[in-house]
Amino acid sequence: MATITSAGAGSGLDLESVISSSVAAKKTQLQQPITTKRTNTQITLSGIGQLKSAISSYVSTLQAMSKDGAFNKRSVAVTQDKDNPVLKVETKSGASNGQYNITVNKLATTSKFEGTFNNSTDSLVTEDGTLTFKAGDKTFSVDVKAGDSLQSIRKRINNDGDNFGLTANILTTSDGKAKLVMDSGVSGTGNDLQISGSTTGLTSFASSLSKTQSAGSAEISVDGNTLTSATNTFDDTIVGLKVTVLRTSDKDTDGSAKSNKVDITTDKAGIKDMIKSFVDGYNSLVSKSTALGKRNTVTAGKSQDDGGALAGDSVTRAVTNLMSGTITEPSKNSSTFSTIFQLGVKMDNKGVLSIDDEKLTDAIDKNFDQVVAIFGGENGVAGKLADQLDDYSKTGGLLAQRENSLNDDLRELSRKESDATTQLTKYEESLRARYGSLDTLLSKLKQSSSYLSLLNTSSS
Repeated sequence: MATITSAGAGSGLDLESVISSSVAAKKTQLQQPITTKRTNTQITLSGIGQLKSAISSYVSTLQAMSKDGAFNKRSVAVTQDKDNPVLKVETKSGASNGQYNITVNKLATTSKFEGTFNNSTDSLVTEDGTLTFKAGDKTFSVDVKAGDSLQSIRKRINNDGDNFGLTANILTTSDGKAKLVMDSGVSGTGNDLQISGSTTGLTSFASSLSKTQSAGSAEISVDGNTLTSATNTFDDTIVGLKVTVLRTSDKDTDGSAKSNKVDITTDKAGIKDMIKSFVDGYNSLVSKSTALGKRNTVTAGKSQDDGGALAGDSVTRAVTNLMSGTITEPSKNSSTFSTIFQLGVKMDNKGVLSIDDEKLTDAIDKNFDQVVAIFGGENGVAGKLADQLDDYSKTGGLLAQRENSLNDDLRELSRKESDATTQLTKYEESLRARYGSLDTLLSKLKQSSSYLSLLNTSSS
């Protein structure tokens, strides 16, 4: 498109500047509302994302607290050498307070086999076949090829994808012989390793291996009762406890095994920590919601733009109202306490929670089960609050729907911006056509005026 300038025989007017100014003004008129709307939408979208993330984090904490047995925390004390412990005891859901005298009589053992050969590199196999290994209900087979050496067989065993944990190693003895040592990896009485071959040669190979250790079960004595396990772990053999034996018990002077005292008590400090995490998470979410929803302050009639990303958005108030409403609702789980505020939890006029440690300690000491009842389980305060907040943060939830709507708005704004660009191009074209005609007309008028001036001068 031709540029209109003040130079040449035209009108002498700077029409290019006029057009540029007009186009700039039109651009501002068309695009400023779009830019403002996009900025505000992006800020809101960011705020919704921050709120959703904060809620999701707290929901995870609440869901963990509402699981069965989450508040059934127990403290374990074992009388034993701390530098060389005999056993490890962990509590599980359903554990109860109690005392036990535990003696470790035997550790679980795996079965082991050995075989001595002239060397590890000479061929041991004359024809293709299969070696099969079985221990208890576990089994796997290895294909062996003609010409395989002891090293090759060892590698095939250890690298087999179906191997259930059997290991094969080669030792070189003082006389230069190669010793194959195999450990089944499977413990428990009756789970001895069995090796068989599909050919005469492989059967002979299997027969040449001798058992050096039998598979056996671990054995402990609990208050005089003998318990066994195929492994060194006794899981729920004592209900609610997981006992892992590490070595056999020490002996006293007459050779009798010494028992180790295990004391299971209520972990009151653990319960208080969980309640503290409930309160801290609550306050963190309230603080985040308040900051996001803070309105801009106005000074001398001018906004200071110091508000949150969701300034004035009702969703932040809805979240905080939901939270306060849920924790103040009377509980049906406890026969002693109707709300958590009777346990020592307090709320100030800004909705922030705190804990009266002395009152909470007293409630736990005197009514432990009722404290657990009001907080724990699906219908406890933690579970109910998790369900309510999850409606906001879950996939497809209320905040996800807001995000989808805002992203739709951004796509619509991009379409409008494209339309505005097209409209602006047409507007500039119309101006150039209009001012181009005006420039031509003014140029002709100027020429006519000059001609008339010349005629008047000649007449004079």
